[in-house]
Amino acid sequence: MAHELTMTSGRAEMAYVGEVPWHGLGQRLQEGASIEEWEKAAGMGWTIRRAPVMYYADRAQQDLRKDDGNVVLLRSDTGNRLGIVSPDYKPVQPREVLEFFRDLVENAGFQLHTAGTMFGGSKFWALAKITEAMVSGWDRIGGFLLLATSADGSIATTAQETAIRVVCNNTITTALNRQERRVVRVSHRMAFDEKMVKAKLGLGEEHFAAFIEAASALTKIRVTEAAAEQFVLDLLRKPPADDAEPEEDEEQDERMPRGYYQVLELFSGTGLGSTRPGSKGTAWGLVNAVTEYVDHLATARSVDHRLQRAWFGGGADIKATALERALQLA
Repeated sequence: MAHELTMTSGRAEMAYVGEVPWHGLGQRLQEGASIEEWEKAAGMGWTIRRAPVMYYADRAQQDLRKDDGNVVLLRSDTGNRLGIVSPDYKPVQPREVLEFFRDLVENAGFQLHTAGTMFGGSKFWALAKITEAMVSGWDRIGGFLLLATSADGSIATTAQETAIRVVCNNTITTALNRQERRVVRVSHRMAFDEKMVKAKLGLGEEHFAAFIEAASALTKIRVTEAAAEQFVLDLLRKPPADDAEPEEDEEQDERMPRGYYQVLELFSGTGLGSTRPGSKGTAWGLVNAVTEYVDHLATARSVDHRLQRAWFGGGADIKATALERALQLA
């Protein structure tokens, strides 16, 4: 499937440490690389500029006018348009996203993991590893902090904790319930204040430790095939609209929601790590079947569109709900 990483001069605007990403693109860095090295390797050394929106009001293209209600944001290096936004839109610069992690890397033991831009630079992010733990003696889970933003108004500047299961690169919510979900969103109508964001997140390893404890408990909860089928059906089935007519077609009633069979196949043995102790036939395996589907198999225009949905959109909500409901099985 195609990707939407920004390509400039044949080079992907992405940097990483560790294993080569699925697409084989980007520049590999050594652990401990400086923020300046990350900025260069990830192609994030440009800035966002603003310019007036101009248009011709006549067919002869003689009457050139300025749109006072909008401005265009563009890249300083290529001049390419990033988005058209309102004049009060306050973008976060690519370097600011990386600078957010400087003190966390230097003083709090964080390790930058990936950084880059997508969709021509209209979205960019950095992901840093906080800590790591084992579930069932083999299932390595990393606790991460993601900071992402946009220059086209598509997402607010968002900082959130997430967990990544190394065996299949699943991104799992660490929120044990909706109230605990560690997400801070900053509207582009206000200036980005990194100190405020860090204070709201309450960064530390305690929350991740609670998640690992819950994950370990899920490895001990057995789930029958029938229970898994009902779990996935309830999770993926859309509730009927308030004004919907009762369904009279029996075939329609039997139609399963998109992803239903794929999730069950992942749970039954095709998912990465699904046949190993702690995953096979357990609530933990069921949660990971859902996350693997959302992160890697759900229908999307490109892998990066799917990633955006898995991090911020409906996919993230599905994964959070799956974890909540799995914990209720306990």
